[in-house]
Amino acid sequence: MEWLYWSYASAPLRAVVTVRAANPRQALRLAGQRLALLWGGSLLFAGGTSMAIASLPWPDSAGAAASAATLVTTAARLAAALGETLASPHHPALRLLPTESGRPGSIVAPAAVLGGLAAAATLLPSLAGAEAPHLETAARVVVAASLAVAIVMTTTRSGRKLTDGNRRGARFPSRAGAAGLVCVAFVAWFVGEGGLAVALADVGCAAALLVASRRVVQFLWQDELDCWEGTVPNLALSAARFGIVSTAIAIGALIATDAWGWSVGGDAGPLALRAFGTALLAFAAHAAWLALRASVDGRLRRLAVDDPHDAAGPNGRLLTLLPLLRTTAAVTLATSFALSALWMLDIPIAPLLAGAGVFGLAIGFGAQALVRDVISGVFYLVEDVFRVGEYIESGSSTKGTVERITLRTVALRHQNGPLHFVPYGSLGTVRNTSRDWVIDKFDLPLPVGTDSEGVRKLVKRIGVAMKEDPTIGPLLQEPLKAKLYRIEPGVKTFRCKFQTLPGRQFEIRADAYRRIEAALSEAGIAFAEPGSVVIMNGGQGVCGAHHPGGSSP
Repeated sequence: MEWLYWSYASAPLRAVVTVRAANPRQALRLAGQRLALLWGGSLLFAGGTSMAIASLPWPDSAGAAASAATLVTTAARLAAALGETLASPHHPALRLLPTESGRPGSIVAPAAVLGGLAAAATLLPSLAGAEAPHLETAARVVVAASLAVAIVMTTTRSGRKLTDGNRRGARFPSRAGAAGLVCVAFVAWFVGEGGLAVALADVGCAAALLVASRRVVQFLWQDELDCWEGTVPNLALSAARFGIVSTAIAIGALIATDAWGWSVGGDAGPLALRAFGTALLAFAAHAAWLALRASVDGRLRRLAVDDPHDAAGPNGRLLTLLPLLRTTAAVTLATSFALSALWMLDIPIAPLLAGAGVFGLAIGFGAQALVRDVISGVFYLVEDVFRVGEYIESGSSTKGTVERITLRTVALRHQNGPLHFVPYGSLGTVRNTSRDWVIDKFDLPLPVGTDSEGVRKLVKRIGVAMKEDPTIGPLLQEPLKAKLYRIEPGVKTFRCKFQTLPGRQFEIRADAYRRIEAALSEAGIAFAEPGSVVIMNGGQGVCGAHHPGGSSP
């Protein structure tokens, strides 16, 4: 039967193993098909051999031994097929385990041996009669020792982070932890505490799988450099850990029922259900946090400006409030999960809430400045006084660009570089120079004999030219204008002004200076020489004192 099966299944199997998977997730789908084909042949072997054994006459114990040998061989083949699928020593593109190069083939043979030993340990009681307990114990010791060695060797390998090859994460259990847990389990077993030994093994396997789950998810999403910013990998990791914890809880309940005589309805059942409910609640809270964080982070990436020195524009309010919303949601979810988990575990939360109220009242009296800062910050944000990216000046003479906003302070980056952290309660009156528009003014000192009307028209023509400029024009809301501001001895001062977007006045002013200088030079008008003029009493004499290079008025 197996020969007939492989005459048809060999072609699909070759097609599966020759496909070059684009990423580990596609390799996982191909591995499922490959494992189904390999297991199909093994199961057909077991079924055909069992029917052949049943159809032939056997002595008393020979038939049972033949059936047991068939089952052991089948278990070894199934385990070897699983190891072959996971390690894929001959087809690296289909490999599902992040093993070191040159070592994937070392997984297949140990997997077959462990599978055969586990099956043999299960079947020995029905074959050995009165000596079954001794043989069964010996076989289980061999299986447990092999598994322990495999766990210790696996957990001591490098846990290198695939997304960052320069850092090594903390690994648990370490060599000492895994070896110690194995030793304690064996001691418990040999002294007759089989339930405690299996419980320790359950805890150790669950801890090892929880640590390995992160590496597995990293391996499956290694083609994405920012995989830990995505929702799907994090949800997959959370679901895997929830499954591991739930399975460990179920095994623990079975151990308690079998080893210590706990009744499912009286002791083990409700405890297991409460623990399972807590794990499910943790998974739901984590999934909600991942969805919220992905939504907020995605929105922030779409709203972020390319140049950090540019104004955020109409999106500034969202850029300001979304990080605070994310932090508030995280605190709310964590608090809700903690209280719900305590209630799920049948721990009274009313005394905790009462104690928290008293503690909060004491904090309110002892930290009035903190409460004032938080409440002031809430009103600043509700009234939209400033946003991230805006330049403000506080009543405490601190000024700078808003870089970060927290629940208690605002971080202001001064134009010279220092970063100031100002509590909301100390801000006082806030002067925001980055809202809507800004009017910039500068003076032109010209000789007293200059034609005022001619200068006004000259600056107006420059303003019209700047408004029509494709680069400067869109930034101007009102064109450049000039008027006679004041007359002093030897100097006429003209005041120029224009209206533009906040933060763009500096480049527009520089362009206006360049154009005005060129126009005045073309018209033959020089700037007034800096100096001071002294007029004597009665106007009988004038004495001029000038800087070097100047001329008397």
